[in-house]
Amino acid sequence: MATRGRKPKPNALKVFLGTAKGQPKREPAAPIGVPPMPERLKADTNATAKWAELVPLLQMIGTLTTGDGECLATLCEVYAAAQTCLLELRATGPVIHTDLGGVKPNPAGSLYRGLVSLQLSLMTEFGLSPSSRVRLGTKIETPQDDLADFTAMHG
Repeated sequence: MATRGRKPKPNALKVFLGTAKGQPKREPAAPIGVPPMPERLKADTNATAKWAELVPLLQMIGTLTTGDGECLATLCEVYAAAQTCLLELRATGPVIHTDLGGVKPNPAGSLYRGLVSLQLSLMTEFGLSPSSRVRLGTKIETPQDDLADFTAMHG
């Protein structure tokens, strides 16, 4: 059964927004860090490459914890499956010809749309879309140049 209503906001976000009321609810928290890559992911090179691409980015954003391995692996697998569907769709076209001479939509098209939708929903969990970064309150720190560091330290 699906949960009802909006997703709950973390306590830290409520405090930041000034909307915290009463005693904060207990929230389970995993330590910040890189989870081990699940063995099943190593079977697909696209999924492994996506893992290697996302881990440093999620560390920089600050949304990756040691408990996120399975969710991140699922995101990487969905990405790899979507890429396979996209290659099939490009190779065969948006329609396929049946044995009886008819034309019907390529099933890879609807499968691709479903996978991309699932991929986007998983990406928002990690703060990988602009609106989800705003919602999560994350921020990518931009490196400053040496002159800005010097003026910050010496006025």
